[in-house]
Parts: sequence; C-alpha cells; structure tokens
Amino acid sequence: MVRRDLTFRIFVSSCFQDFVRERNALQERVFPELREYCRRRGARLQPIDLRWRVAQEPTLDHQTMNICLAELRRCQQLSPRPNFIVLLGNRYGWVPLPAQIDAQEFESFREHLSEQE
Repeated sequence: MVRRDLTFRIFVSSCFQDFVRERNALQERVFPELREYCRRRGARLQPIDLRWRVAQEPTLDHQTMNICLAELRRCQQLSPRPNFIVLLGNRYGWVPLPAQIDAQEFESFREHLSEQE
C-alpha cells in the first residue's frame, strides 16, 4: 500500500538544453527503479522535470525562472529530503531576462543608452 503522505518530490534542475542525455537517463532508467523502490516501502516518487512542462507563453513573458523557483519551493515544502537534483557543467546555457526590472534600474539603463547616442 502506498502512503500518500510519504511522497518524495525531486526537482531536477539544469538548463533546458543542457544535459539532455543525463536527464533522459534519469527519466528512463533511474526514476523507474527509484519509483519501484519507494513503492515497495509504501512511499511515492514524484520527479519534477520542467523541461517538458514550461510552455511557450511563460518563456515569452520571462516567467520561466519564476515557475522553476516556485516548483522548487513546493518540493521543499511538501517533501522530505532529498528534494533537489542540480546538473552542473561548463556550459551556462540560456540566461533568462528578468520578468521585472526595478524602476530605478530601468531609468539607469535609459540614461546610459541616451549617453550612447
């Protein structure tokens, strides 16, 4: 019997274009074995990999980072540790633009651009 109250939500983090093989290996080989391991002990495994879930709209309005951070917080609040896997390498990948820019910082940019003209 699976205890719904014992769920391991594990957030997988890396740039969406990086570590494709590693992320695929997690989904195809590692997570199925961990799911079975948890099931046999009455728990659930719920890996969270947002590379398939972040739609085009959030990327267009620069919400991807906010969505990822919110999901990571949800994993930390709802799940015991471990609840986070980060894949790091030499490539930084995509750097998102911020969803918002402070008004004072924006004015500083405008002033700097005006000086460049």
